[in-house]
Amino acid sequence: MFLKKRHLEILREMKKTDVQEEIRKKLPEDFKSRILELFILGFVELEDGKITFTDAGKKLMEIVDKLNIEELPDVFVDTEIIKILQLFEETNYIPENWKVLLKERQMLDENENLNEIGKEILKIFTETHPVLYLTKEIIDFINKIPKISTLEELITHKNTVEYGDNIVNALQAMRMLYISPRTERGQAYTTTKTADLALKILSYVKVFNRPLILKGSDIELLRSGGTSKELDEMGFHDESGVTELGNAMIDTYESMGIVEKKTLPIYVLDDEIKVLEGLLKLEEINKHTPDILPTYSEIQRRVDVEDLGEILHTLESKELIERKFMKNKDTYWVTNWGRTIVELGVVTTEGMKAITYALSGDVPIAEWVLAGKEEGLIKKGVTQKGHTMIKFSKSIKRKPYLTKYDIAILLKVPKGKYIHKDEVIKLVQDLVGGDEKAIIKAIGEAESKGFIVELQNKIIKLTDLGTDVKTAIESAKIDELLSTKFGITPTTFNILKVIYNNLDKFNKIWKESREERGYKEDEVKLIKKYLSLSDEEIHKALVILRALGFLGKKSITKAGEILVKAYEKLYSSS
Repeated sequence: MFLKKRHLEILREMKKTDVQEEIRKKLPEDFKSRILELFILGFVELEDGKITFTDAGKKLMEIVDKLNIEELPDVFVDTEIIKILQLFEETNYIPENWKVLLKERQMLDENENLNEIGKEILKIFTETHPVLYLTKEIIDFINKIPKISTLEELITHKNTVEYGDNIVNALQAMRMLYISPRTERGQAYTTTKTADLALKILSYVKVFNRPLILKGSDIELLRSGGTSKELDEMGFHDESGVTELGNAMIDTYESMGIVEKKTLPIYVLDDEIKVLEGLLKLEEINKHTPDILPTYSEIQRRVDVEDLGEILHTLESKELIERKFMKNKDTYWVTNWGRTIVELGVVTTEGMKAITYALSGDVPIAEWVLAGKEEGLIKKGVTQKGHTMIKFSKSIKRKPYLTKYDIAILLKVPKGKYIHKDEVIKLVQDLVGGDEKAIIKAIGEAESKGFIVELQNKIIKLTDLGTDVKTAIESAKIDELLSTKFGITPTTFNILKVIYNNLDKFNKIWKESREERGYKEDEVKLIKKYLSLSDEEIHKALVILRALGFLGKKSITKAGEILVKAYEKLYSSS
């Protein structure tokens, strides 16, 4: 959406007359561009020299009557303001510098809450569908700018193009380009799927003799088998019916404003790459010296990382390695995805969010975009590395690996409510200690694990998975969970899942077999039928699961059931 002060002045004049020439004489500056933008926005119809309000235009006119237009800034509403309004309405929080922007636009009441003007603008944005209006200049502009970048780069390009300002305005009006709210690192922008589809129209149009225009009423006419002289002239319809160009225009029109489900922003850290590289070298050694296997001790001898156990659990949780019991030893092997990822290098949650947001139809903030550029995920558009990381994140089935920070974050983020990142940091510090940098890193990792979402205004909320895992934790033994370094890991979870999926067999074992030191030998034998692990690893995991409250002596607990079901639900819905 894009509305300048001049648009509102034109609308105000329309209450006096609907004749374009009369309004143009009163407001000559940019009249042609502004009235065309109002048409694209879906607020007016232009026919036979007259301007008429659409239903959306009439609703906007009601807002115009409530505004002191003379005191407004030059730009009343753009995609930055819309995103701020959306975040404020959803979370009831925005930073002070964002509030200043809304105050300037008369959208806040005396208590600094959204007033009727702010709410109505957001409602009009939600309920109004723009007109699709494509020219050669618009298509060329989309084709030349990066898909995701900083606002500075967009401004630089805009200033080199004739009518650059008007093109950027039109792209915002048609929801082909979104500009982020400003943060400490500046502003970012992204083009949307609608812009991508508009570029494909080039393959059907050899020469732009005129603008290509499509409205909702045109689509209804075409789909009912009808047409008009104008639709035929633009090449949307011929004697055979709707043309390929017509269908491409319809697809582009219908994509406007759609926000899709975001891919989880996977992360891969430097120590993970080091361990993967070490494992690959061990695999090569094993080919020539079969007795040397990639065991924990062999990896530790060859790879210098601070906490090898934590890294191995993390890699297994992302299906970058798999465990196998070979020659009476627990070993670790790189998966196909691990071989791919080791070549691509480090990515952070922030860097990945630049592309997960952009590809879903939402706008990333500058911090994420700059991280994405530094990590090689973004160049002119999403790089091959970026696309591979998206594919990787969509393909794998994550297993839970809960650190003390994950558990603390889940305990402190409330269900069904929003909480500021700074407050989460403080609450986690109060519960488990740690410096701010480590907790910020853990918050990013918790988002990549699918437990939370951090929005553009630094507000955090639980996901459905996070809510379920929080419930499981609260049903278990929290103190033991916080004090056990490797409690819920891919290994302990896999064992818990085997038990849950084979409860009849385990119920029989629990009823009949003799217990030894927190586990039963028949439990171990049955688990080994499903998982390639040593007896020692299974023994240890069963003791841990019972100590943490996910297993009882003769049952799986409520906490255990909730945890397994949470991940079953996650992958049945994806």
